Amino acid sequence: MKSLISLVVFVAVAIIAWWSTSGYFGEAELPLTQSKRYVEIFMNEFEMTAMNESGTPAYRLNGTHLERYNDSEDTIIELPVIHLLEEGKQWLVTAESALLNDKKNTIRLKDNVVMQQQNVEPAVTIKTQSMTLHTKTQIARTTAHVDITQGNSQLTSTGMIYNNKTSELELTSSVSGYYLPNE
Repeated sequence: MKSLISLVVFVAVAIIAWWSTSGYFGEAELPLTQSKRYVEIFMNEFEMTAMNESGTPAYRLNGTHLERYNDSEDTIIELPVIHLLEEGKQWLVTAESALLNDKKNTIRLKDNVVMQQQNVEPAVTIKTQSMTLHTKTQIARTTAHVDITQGNSQLTSTGMIYNNKTSELELTSSVSGYYLPNE
């Protein structure tokens, strides 16, 4: 009788083991839902360099925190610092936060955006609350209020478009201020 019970238990365990490895057992499990939102990638204290078509650095981006969710094309960046590295037209751009979109080649900067010209005296400083930077064309634009200073000169505008490749600045509306030549 003991050997019959042992044989039945052995056969039952063998059938359960075969059933679980053959895939029949796996069909009863709940499938993973695609609608669950989760962090796909994150980094703290990061730095990355993006190259242009010729293989030279176009811009360098660093920040305190970066994260992207599985259901979004935007990467969220806290305290971004962007160094535009165009030859002879270098700028340092900072903000409280940014949304990086690789498919659209844009960085949308938000809150206390400061764009400061580098390696030029007196440097141009542009301050606004929001700005979109197109990384391929290096065109910065905003519809928000803009304060622009260079030395003792100061301009304000509602909206602007700046092309870093051609150094053209277009102030779109409500422009006021004063220009004092550099001595």
